[in-house]
Amino acid sequence: KIGGTVDIHSTPGKGTTVKIKIPLTLAIIPALMVTSGGERFAIPQVSLLELVRLEAGDSTKAIEMVQGSPVYRLRGRLLPLVYLNRELQLADKASSAQAGTNIVVVQADGREFGLVVEEITETEEIVVKPLGKQLKGISAYSGATIMGDGRAALILDILGLALRAQVISETRETALNEK
Repeated sequence: KIGGTVDIHSTPGKGTTVKIKIPLTLAIIPALMVTSGGERFAIPQVSLLELVRLEAGDSTKAIEMVQGSPVYRLRGRLLPLVYLNRELQLADKASSAQAGTNIVVVQADGREFGLVVEEITETEEIVVKPLGKQLKGISAYSGATIMGDGRAALILDILGLALRAQVISETRETALNEK
């Protein structure tokens, strides 16, 4: 009835494994709460790798441009950057440039990238609510949640954001789904 799946794998003499998968819309998940463009968003912790803070003076030196795309050198690796405000077409706060840069290092489809947000607030356990039919087609969001103060926050779909920002190509995603 709830739309989940049950997988049963049994090996004679060794035992049985039962896996129950429920839809994300019925789950309570840990999430990192961030703010960008004056709006709150939730990033599922399953996609989260680490947090990086660049102080105001360091961000202009640390963020480089490679073939027209911003990258940050994290322990010798080039990390592509996705600015959440630009990707979601939100208004930039004027003070964010002087305050420093917050980078949430996330992973989608085995590929790491940095999501630049205005503010990192806290970690919370959230109840995932499904999006309405009008919003289901937007790849940047996987659901919504109601916060303790009664306001809603959208849950970011990290894979969807990576595809929108072309950090991961859609042809690679299609090939992986067909396997």
